[in-house]
Amino acid sequence: MLPRISSKLRMTEVASGANLGARPSKQCRTSANVHSACVRRAGDELTVANTAQTNRLRALLLGGQDTERDMARATLTDPVLLAMARRREPPQASREQAVRHSEIRRLALAIRAGRHALAANRAQLQTIVDEMAPGLTERRGIGAVTAAQAIVSFSHPGRCRSDAAFAALSGTSPLQASSGKTVRYRLNRGGDRALNSAIHTIAITRRRCCPTTRDYVARRTAEGKSSREIQRCLKRYIARELYRALNASTTLTTQRLAAPAAA
Repeated sequence: MLPRISSKLRMTEVASGANLGARPSKQCRTSANVHSACVRRAGDELTVANTAQTNRLRALLLGGQDTERDMARATLTDPVLLAMARRREPPQASREQAVRHSEIRRLALAIRAGRHALAANRAQLQTIVDEMAPGLTERRGIGAVTAAQAIVSFSHPGRCRSDAAFAALSGTSPLQASSGKTVRYRLNRGGDRALNSAIHTIAITRRRCCPTTRDYVARRTAEGKSSREIQRCLKRYIARELYRALNASTTLTTQRLAAPAAA
């Protein structure tokens, strides 16, 4: 399903060369694209459920004895969760203690099962991404989840006619915010916010572990740019990189899949 876009943003994108009005053809909207969207939504649901269960388990442990409080503050690894699930109920336990013990055991098992399901979901998502856009996740800072969101929003070659149109779609295109003699741009609050969030995640990852990006941030900071302005520039560069990579890889994939049918 394509993201809902406001009329003002649609006019801006059409002016910049985006063909967002036409629905993609059946050949373009491949089953792999639909599958990647479904798998990604399932991963989001698993992540939310796992986070909620972890918070509930920590809250129960913090209300217990000193040993349980230490477990709550530590990392809940699989061996720790397995040890919680195997604990025996104390003898002559009150009703409150029995209910609390059973709930801790249930949450520990649920968190372990959720983590295994999430790992399987990520592996399945990685397979779909590698099939649709080979080599995309090999780029620094781009994982299976962010790559899948970029593929779903990109949809097919021809939806956005240029990287400027893709930047408008992702909400990373610069907007004038000049005043008087000050010439500056601000962040775009429109566009596909899920795609914008994925690009924001890539930018944060690169600022932390990419030497080239860190050098760029240092240079722009020395020029007097604020952190928000630097982040805006980085997200615009990432949007251009994603557009070019997706446009090339998706076109090649489409041609490879269409070749047997043509033969």
